Amino acid sequence: MSKEFDYVAFAKNFEATNGRPPTADELDNAKWEHFGIRWHTPEESQAELERINASYKPTLGEYLKDALSFLGRGFFKALLFILMSPLYLTMLFFNLIKSAIGVFVIWFVSKFMFGFIIGIITDIKYGSDLESNPFPTPFREIIDFILGKDFFLNAVPNFFPHPVLDAWIIGIVIVLLALIATFSKVEEYK
Repeated sequence: MSKEFDYVAFAKNFEATNGRPPTADELDNAKWEHFGIRWHTPEESQAELERINASYKPTLGEYLKDALSFLGRGFFKALLFILMSPLYLTMLFFNLIKSAIGVFVIWFVSKFMFGFIIGIITDIKYGSDLESNPFPTPFREIIDFILGKDFFLNAVPNFFPHPVLDAWIIGIVIVLLALIATFSKVEEYK
């Protein structure tokens, strides 16, 4: 590619191809294309944007960033908005119910599955006749903390081994999920 654009050579080539001389806009566009710059029509730009939007899939990180974006200074605005708007207050109420059900289901299922997996591991490694927690010290403390100290004696996980801590964790997660469900920006992109 030469440094300068040759108008005469382009005009002769254009006239030989199209049977007419180029217009001033066509000469200007050819000059810019010579230097690697191409101007799109609005239709071409719109088609390109639609192609990009159709192929774009947000990542999990982008979903989380959008869902948790209100936790900054927008949290107090959301709280004020909830108190002032009956629609959002109603949405928050139903989202509290849904998130409470979801958190409790996940709490019980995860404790049961964790106990089930620990039970299988101990049965395979140590046999099924266990008097106490056979795991090494760091794992023993974690399992006793999560499933309760009597887990290996009666093979039933204690779903609330630390009632106060568990209640705080469950309560905070329920409120957080309800606020996220009420004010999430992820719904706007669908």
